[in-house]
Amino acid sequence: MRCSSVLCSLALTFGIVAPVAVTAQGGSVAGIVVSRGSGAPVGDAQVAVTGTALRAFTDASGRFHFDDVPGTTAVLQVRRIGFRAATDTVNVGDTNLRLALDVKGLELSQVVVTGTSSATEIGRIGNAISSINAADVTQKAPIDGVQDLLNARAAGVVIQRATGAVGSGSRIRIRGASSFSLSNQPLMYVDGVRVDADPATGPANQAFGSASISRYNDFNPDDIESIEVLKGPAATTLYGTEASGGVIQIITKQGTPGPARWNVILRQGANFLSDPEGRFPTNYQRDALGNIISVNMSDLESQLGGSIFRTGHAADYQLSVSGGSSAVRYYAAGGTELQGGAEPNNDIRHTTGRANLTITPSDKVTLSARVGYVSGPTHLSAEAGFGGRVWTTVLADPRNLGTSQLGFFSGLPPEYDQVYHFTQDLDRFTGSVQLQHHPVKWFTHRITFGVDRTREVNTLYQPRIDSLVSNPTFGSDALGFISIENHNVDYTTVDYAATAAFDLSPTLHSSSSAGIQFYHTLGDTVYADGLFFPAPGLSAISATTGPRSNSNGTEETKSIGAYGQEQISWRDRLFLTAGLRSDDHSTFGANFNRVYYPKFSASWIMSEEPFWKYRFVNQLRLRAAYGESGRAPPQNAAVRSDQPATGPNDVDAVTPLFIGNPDLGPERGKEIELGFDAGLWNDRAGIEFTYYRKKTVDEILLREVAPSIGFPPVLPGGQYFNAGAVLNKGIELQARARPYDKGPVSVDMALNLATNSNKILSLSPGVTFVTAGTNLQHRVGYPVGSWFTKKVVSAEFDSTTGQAINILCDDGKGGTMACASAPAVYIGRTTPSFEGGFSTTLTLWNRLRLYGLLDFKSGYRKLDGTTRVRCTFFGQVCRENFFPLEFDPKRIAGIQSNRSLVDFLIADAKFMKLREVSVVYTLPDAWATALRASQATVSLAGRNLHTWTGYAGLDPEAMFLGGSRGGNFSQWEQADLPQLTQWIVTVNLAF
Repeated sequence: MRCSSVLCSLALTFGIVAPVAVTAQGGSVAGIVVSRGSGAPVGDAQVAVTGTALRAFTDASGRFHFDDVPGTTAVLQVRRIGFRAATDTVNVGDTNLRLALDVKGLELSQVVVTGTSSATEIGRIGNAISSINAADVTQKAPIDGVQDLLNARAAGVVIQRATGAVGSGSRIRIRGASSFSLSNQPLMYVDGVRVDADPATGPANQAFGSASISRYNDFNPDDIESIEVLKGPAATTLYGTEASGGVIQIITKQGTPGPARWNVILRQGANFLSDPEGRFPTNYQRDALGNIISVNMSDLESQLGGSIFRTGHAADYQLSVSGGSSAVRYYAAGGTELQGGAEPNNDIRHTTGRANLTITPSDKVTLSARVGYVSGPTHLSAEAGFGGRVWTTVLADPRNLGTSQLGFFSGLPPEYDQVYHFTQDLDRFTGSVQLQHHPVKWFTHRITFGVDRTREVNTLYQPRIDSLVSNPTFGSDALGFISIENHNVDYTTVDYAATAAFDLSPTLHSSSSAGIQFYHTLGDTVYADGLFFPAPGLSAISATTGPRSNSNGTEETKSIGAYGQEQISWRDRLFLTAGLRSDDHSTFGANFNRVYYPKFSASWIMSEEPFWKYRFVNQLRLRAAYGESGRAPPQNAAVRSDQPATGPNDVDAVTPLFIGNPDLGPERGKEIELGFDAGLWNDRAGIEFTYYRKKTVDEILLREVAPSIGFPPVLPGGQYFNAGAVLNKGIELQARARPYDKGPVSVDMALNLATNSNKILSLSPGVTFVTAGTNLQHRVGYPVGSWFTKKVVSAEFDSTTGQAINILCDDGKGGTMACASAPAVYIGRTTPSFEGGFSTTLTLWNRLRLYGLLDFKSGYRKLDGTTRVRCTFFGQVCRENFFPLEFDPKRIAGIQSNRSLVDFLIADAKFMKLREVSVVYTLPDAWATALRASQATVSLAGRNLHTWTGYAGLDPEAMFLGGSRGGNFSQWEQADLPQLTQWIVTVNLAF
């Protein structure tokens, strides 16, 4: 590897800031090093004065300073891992220099986390790892949470958003879905500690068991240095059981040597529903005389006397300080985030804090401690299946215009705000301590201990409102109700790893690693509720006079695993790696002992071979990997269990509940990955290409048991067992380039594309499909969790009545038949088969940056539940109901079928969205100095600005996040709040 890379690696590891003294007398040279694309300061960059021994490393604010620089001019050379080297001639005496570095299109010397005792250069690894520079992204993009950092920035990582409510979450998939019964979510680690990554928590404000708050967004993006995504078993073998769906590593910021550097971030902005009048459809009905009448959103707002949806206030206040010496480094931060949604009952108020400390008492020992904390409430409105503003608006009835309902379908929007109050109070602590010891040159080991403690209080409160008891929309709901769920989750991580490195010969190097991990998860839930308050103003369960209920439960899992790995490198350009991991898990059956996961990989930096003569390809790496990892069975799935019951004479008793399966083991993912990385034209462009083929075997399925043995035949009974296989394959492409760089103007572009092909290879013997939900099936030969229903292929109109006639459906064999006896056939998949993103940054004079991000998803369908309730339920208010001859007779056949033909609802949901735009201006140094700051930037940024789609529902992204209409597979949009547009003004001051 290059000498500069070694020096920079030492700087990152030990925080050296070592200007070398010289005896010659001269002037001063000082300034700041920044990233040209984002304007963010670049710390730990090496700055050297050519022709002298003067060198320095920039501090966390990107600052450097030289004294005694000889001559009247000097040539500065700047180097930093991840950036192209730069050279600039400056005047001696200039102490306000601004040097801009260009990000490399490809950086094989970048250090990433791999699960071993020390970080590893990416060029040594045979699998793809996507790395996101979060500190750089937050400088130019409007980022509200981790899901925003991930979206459209890592090929193969699919973010499927649930609702536009602030504080809500997303479904995350890496390289498709591969499990029938278990979560397809990736694992998440923060600074080496496994943490709670539940995507759907809180009270079920969407109904049908669907909650919409994600634990992903508990972590403050301003505290994150980078995110690394390990995408499949080929990369996650060392993480073992539960890592088959991928691993997301969050690395938080830490200090660099130097004086205390303060950073203040102030954000103010607005969240609002863009173009609601154009988004919500016109509804129709007949008046008492039989005339067709209509109502649109403008009519409703006129009747209401104001807007149905508000503009919510967004504010964020962050303060951080970092610094230290070569022996002690620190980073401390705190802040408050306030976000108001488009509905009065929707807001979040989170307070965050972080303190990271690194102590290096000698060159052999490093001790680090990292703690993070977040607390505060999230308030949600009723939506989707629970009713609410969107529901009563989208189902508006023109017969209600001029009545007390003001044209709305059910309750008035302010009445929903009065009746339903959903709240999650959060208290979360994540902390870790790591001791790294380097006793001799060839041996390094470390031990990490960490905890992630989450405390949720999830509440649904319906106060007594006597004036609404007579309203049929609310009825007894207005008499009062309170439910409180205390949900506690504790994750504990203990991780030991060691690496021994030797030179076997002048050209061969060996690196042997081994480790052991212990993970413990404890979940505890206590629930209670009560009906009917005797008077307004009461809120305690003890004050209710109607029926009450309570329940509690505890879930606990433990796993322990060990691994060994050997890497042989030849001439620092060819790297061969082999490893093996063994896991035991508390959810394995009694007859299932341990599971073993092998891995093999190769990485060859071909461009460093003497025969490489292609100068326009200055870096080329070929890589290949094979690896396995798994998913553990559900809690208590392997053990026989009983449930409490009331016996004869009212004595306590138990009855059989779950038969268990002592042979139950984990699902196993087996993945082959092939790819190459190329740096072009002196790293002005970079390409990363990957092909993957992942086969998941020993799938966990649930089967019925014979009632005669005394156990319930299906849920909550039944029996889990291992059978079946799923195949995922696809390609991933990431490209970065600077196509134009001349004078004061430069243009940076980034592109990522990913495909996913998914197919069920087998289920249990003799079984070709199992039901996965409403209109969903797992069927051999088709994608996991696909849409299946009767498909209308032809129909005609009776021009007199407007009724659809002569309706024929797909017979599943290439022909047609009467729909009454037609089978359910494949309609489409529920996860995108093709997705990607494209971003551009235009930089002018190294101070003004214009940025934009487009992302898209295609190759999937979702159920348009909004059209379903409008056209086939609740008054049938669609235009199709009144003017059927204007539409396709096949669509009308479905609408008139009394919901027996629903294929017209399962619609193509592909879209492209202008996701992010921003204008960032770095103030002149004189202006920053006037503010007593070393650097100052101001920006205007927007999110969710425009969507291009043919989807007829409210939003191609909205859906139930959990419950029976969400969860692992279902894509069901029904009166969900669409994604909100956001505009944010940010002032960022560094001192």
